[in-house]
Amino acid sequence: MLTGTATERGPAEHARAGVGALRQAAALAGPALRLAPRLPLLLGALVGLVTAGVPLVGGIDLGLPDAALLTRVGAVTVALGAGFALDDPAARSTVSVPVSRLMVRLVRVLPVLVVCALVWLSVALLARATVEPSARALFPWGGLALEAAAVVTWVLALAALGLRFTDGEHGAQTALPGLLLLVVTAVLLPEQAALFLPPGHPDWAGTHRIWALLVVLGLPACAMPVGRWRLRRRSAE
Repeated sequence: MLTGTATERGPAEHARAGVGALRQAAALAGPALRLAPRLPLLLGALVGLVTAGVPLVGGIDLGLPDAALLTRVGAVTVALGAGFALDDPAARSTVSVPVSRLMVRLVRVLPVLVVCALVWLSVALLARATVEPSARALFPWGGLALEAAAVVTWVLALAALGLRFTDGEHGAQTALPGLLLLVVTAVLLPEQAALFLPPGHPDWAGTHRIWALLVVLGLPACAMPVGRWRLRRRSAE
């Protein structure tokens, strides 16, 4: 009786592959932390925290719309810091690596995402503290967190796009202006198409389904492979 060679991996092979991936990630964790964009993240965190903290220190009571605005400013500032997460000035000299580019990208992005989440949470707590105690329970944590997730996801997607034009070196060149352009465009949208709505708006739930869709669409773009999409000039005839 003829027998074929099994092509599917068994549980043991999958387990060994998973352990190997974890070991690779652990080995990359140290260099990833050293390469993390500390200064941009620090500046973004500082701007967001100061912006949200000034009204609290000054004893200024804000309404929910203003508190939501402060939280959104914090999301944008930390996202601008995250836009440098994929930058790698030595990319051209490390074209051949023993692990996948996707693995390297994930390990580099993970600590940046943790910092962004912590800073955004701190900004949101400061902004919520400026609201009258009777209205604090209405602070829209879920919706604002979804907006922040979408903003960070798309800045990383734009950074991945930038890597295509710079041989994997400078994703922030595309991420920063691209994010600012998207945010300004969203702010200037007419009311019937607005994405940044005040809490309690009748279209709040529907608009945040769009934000959720933006997260879903942005995640695959973050994994865009590094290539050589260069803008070439036509040679003079």
